[in-house]
Amino acid sequence: MQDIDRVLLAEAPGFARAARAIVTGDVEALRSELAADSSLVLARSVSEHHATLLHYVAANGVEGELQRPVPNADEIARVLLEAGAEVDAPCDAYDDRRWQTTLSLVVSSDHPAVAGVSARLVDVLCASGAAVDGPDDDGSALATALLFGHPECVRVLVERGARTDNVVFAAAAGRLEWVRAYLDGDPGLVERPAAAFPLASDRREAAEQALVFASMCGQVDVVRLLLDRGVRVDACPPGSHRTATALHTAAYQGSQSIVQLLLERGADSAARDARYQATALEWLEHASGWADPAGLRAVAGLLSA
Repeated sequence: MQDIDRVLLAEAPGFARAARAIVTGDVEALRSELAADSSLVLARSVSEHHATLLHYVAANGVEGELQRPVPNADEIARVLLEAGAEVDAPCDAYDDRRWQTTLSLVVSSDHPAVAGVSARLVDVLCASGAAVDGPDDDGSALATALLFGHPECVRVLVERGARTDNVVFAAAAGRLEWVRAYLDGDPGLVERPAAAFPLASDRREAAEQALVFASMCGQVDVVRLLLDRGVRVDACPPGSHRTATALHTAAYQGSQSIVQLLLERGADSAARDARYQATALEWLEHASGWADPAGLRAVAGLLSA
């Protein structure tokens, strides 16, 4: 805890104590600080990120010492929001405006995911009025969740009404008929790209991107449809998750059914991603702390067979 206190030394005492309570999951201490000074909920850090207290629940964009898995971060967020925190207040953690709200920071952060609280956090924020499609209404929240590999956040965003009107978003959301219409070239289909997502202009490449993200999100029916329609099983399209194949993304999430389907359709288990030059099995060695261990073991067995 000494590192936490050292980082917070420059802050006003009440703000420092409240921030410490947030990053250590101490709900009662946080309630006590807010009761003593209600203005804290709108106060900002003196650090260059200028975070409000709510931003700290994301464990992203603030000092590394303050970024840690907090299993009750959703409860912490609820306390702050009930006390009057501005759900979509921006901070200066990153240059891009789309990545400055608490929601955008959560869906791109590993720490809440490791704590198993990402989905609940997204739900709490959206229930309190967070812009589900991002501050510019451009689909940035869903795009960010996909690009950072957090399908649990994708699921909640879709449930909360995030738009899914391009082939990658629709595939990740499991919108089978939308994807089918796209593949059929339906002229009545209204497509909207997302500013934060590098959606390929070439329809073949866009379908390959859709395969990668549908696989990451466990959408087995969409994956089967795309493969049935001739999408290359080993495609590694630009803009895909860490420039990897569908097999990599499915394996990393411990999606046994998707991995088995891809292998049955001829996926090459020796294929390497374009960024790290690693196989899907090697990705498992660094698999996310939030993936189901049993699923990862089952996937490892399939890839090793």
